Amino acid sequence: MTRSEHIRALLEEYARQRAADEADLQARTDAACARVPEIAALKQQNAELALSAMRGILTGQSAEQRRALADDMKRRGRENNARIRALLAGAGLPEDQLEPRYRCDRCRDTGYVGEAPARFCDCFETRLRLRQHEDGSMAGLDEQNFDTFDPARIPEADGQREQLLAVRAMCEDYANRFPEAGFENLLLTGEGGLGKTFLLNCIFERVTSRGYPAIRVTAFRMFETMRRQHVGSEPDFNGFSELIEAPLLLIDDLGTEPMMRNITVEYLFTLLNERLAAGRHTVVATNLTPVQIKERYGERVASRLLDRTRCRCVQLKGKDLRSL
Repeated sequence: MTRSEHIRALLEEYARQRAADEADLQARTDAACARVPEIAALKQQNAELALSAMRGILTGQSAEQRRALADDMKRRGRENNARIRALLAGAGLPEDQLEPRYRCDRCRDTGYVGEAPARFCDCFETRLRLRQHEDGSMAGLDEQNFDTFDPARIPEADGQREQLLAVRAMCEDYANRFPEAGFENLLLTGEGGLGKTFLLNCIFERVTSRGYPAIRVTAFRMFETMRRQHVGSEPDFNGFSELIEAPLLLIDDLGTEPMMRNITVEYLFTLLNERLAAGRHTVVATNLTPVQIKERYGERVASRLLDRTRCRCVQLKGKDLRSL
């Protein structure tokens, strides 16, 4: 998909979210009015006050009369709203029961902020970057997050459960403290099926849920971004710059991407080096051992990935959890 197609699809997603917001508000309002009928009467009074004030404005009254109508509407509306809040509290309901609840309070789930010409909200730009870099093959965050982590699925033999629980705690601490974690980069290594991708997704979900922008990509999608940058046939393409500039970049399955001359190693080095120089955080999951990383990418890339002063390297061991 082109950027324009991603934007159109995302705007449709925001429209569906607004419809869901409205349905949620209506359901909460209906529930409150059913429990406390006086609330419905007060809301109706507010609507009639607004209609009366509008009629007064349209009938050509003087400016002083219009101001008096507006002031009276506001005063009575405030009194009604205070009464509604008291009734909600008395019924054991939250005071914001009748208020909209948005995924993004800044743009109110429109995707736009500012006066005309409006611009895309940061939340929209973040989700747009994710759409452009993800290919739909990565797990949903409602499935893989710290809350769905199930220790019972991990064998106790050979200390596998104890190790993975310790790594989980370290990853959660990293995500909770981001961007103030004690180290910038995290490298999760080990054979397939040990939970590396799950932990990477947990970090991504927690950091983004805290409001920080991040990009999560497979190694293959990262390579495709590098290749498009190298070919240079798309003048407006800025995907590689987005990978460099993301406050948090998470790369899954490093080592599965194609090895293409003048692209894979060279661009990976640039990506890692630029991010380290800017103090940006990078999380990498790979089946490669540190020795294999050096053999595949060379000393320069390995030194950026394995720098002990900037990176925490964790090697997972044990049985393949997917086969249990």
